Parts: sequence; structure tokens; C-alpha cells
Amino acid sequence: MILKSELADVKAKRKATEASKTDLDNKRIEINLLEKKLDKEKSKAKHLEEKNGPLECHNQVIDTNNNQLNRNNMLLLEKMRNMDD
Repeated sequence: MILKSELADVKAKRKATEASKTDLDNKRIEINLLEKKLDKEKSKAKHLEEKNGPLECHNQVIDTNNNQLNRNNMLLLEKMRNMDD
């Protein structure tokens, strides 16, 4: 009777262990998929950062040119006012 009970316990533990192993294998597969996805997203981010550098330089050039044009316009407007007076 005791042996049957112990045998049943061993079988239950074995079944639980097998279920845990299966669950662990599934989690490992999921981790691998997520790691691949993360690598792909990191690659995209790196590519976007590389493209962003020249755009920032271009924006700085445009801002500088706009500031210069604004200054020139202000000077021209002031000259026009002086001529009207």
C-alpha cells in the first residue's frame, strides 16, 4: 500500500517535472524570438540615428540662413522707414 502511494507520488512528480520542462522550453523559444525582434529594432534605431545626423546639420544651416535673412530684412525695413521720413 505504501509502495503504491510512493509510486503515485513519483509519477505525479515526474509528470510535473515534464510539464515544467515543456514550459521552460516554450519560454526559451519565446525569449529567442523576442531577442531577434529586439536586435531588429536596435538595427532600425541605429539606422534612423545615422540618418538623423545629416538632417540636424541641414536644419542648423537652414536656421542660420533664416536668422541672417531676418536680420537683412530688419535692416532693409529700417532703411525704408528712414527714406520715408
